[in-house]
Amino acid sequence: MRPVERGPIPVLADGTTKTVKDYKDWRFDLINQIGKYCSYCNMPLYDSPQVEHVAPKSPVPGLALAWDNMLLACGACNSIKNDRSCSSATHFLPDYHNTHLAFAQAVRSHRKLPASSAAVVVPRPGLPALKFPKASATIALCGLARVEQTATQMRRASDLRWLYRFEACELATRYRAAWDALPAAFEAQFLACLHDLARAIGFFSVWFDSFYDVVPVKQMLIGAFPHTANCFPAPSYDPVVRVTGDL
Repeated sequence: MRPVERGPIPVLADGTTKTVKDYKDWRFDLINQIGKYCSYCNMPLYDSPQVEHVAPKSPVPGLALAWDNMLLACGACNSIKNDRSCSSATHFLPDYHNTHLAFAQAVRSHRKLPASSAAVVVPRPGLPALKFPKASATIALCGLARVEQTATQMRRASDLRWLYRFEACELATRYRAAWDALPAAFEAQFLACLHDLARAIGFFSVWFDSFYDVVPVKQMLIGAFPHTANCFPAPSYDPVVRVTGDL
């Protein structure tokens, strides 16, 4: 899960702070800030990105229009999360933590498709044991380990995040193998192509994990995805804790 910087509240051309009467009016501002990706599953959002309340608006009406409480989400993550309570104390949140440190991808077999054909989000191996409940609660919050298994689910194909994530994993693995076999003279061209592909496919952490030890690719990925949080410092661009004591 990519950590993001929402940034300060948008300012209008006349210098005044933007206000809205409908929280959906933040949509284009959020796209400009963090890109057209779901903040939870990291899938690209090509059709009607949904403006999502981090803390649900129902129990705390004051948060219904607050810029600092808004992220983008896909329909699946938003509908599963709904108005369930969450906070930085109980969940790992992409606008607060370095969520890349908390989660990883795992390939699972799928009984309706060939083996090893689904990829789900899991707590990152090596995560301190005391943090596992928090990571698991976040995964459950948005159904990030959900895989459609029943015949009815497969017919309706309403939640294919597991499939798109698996396809991203497959691509990232192939491109990593290509990088390892690449003559140095072609690295610049490869980076330019990978930049465009990663932005189109989404799933920041899938790519970052595949190139965990390749500095120029990590640097490129951090810049390719808009406003990735500043918790991948140079020169190594390895992820670091964003909130002291939280991971």
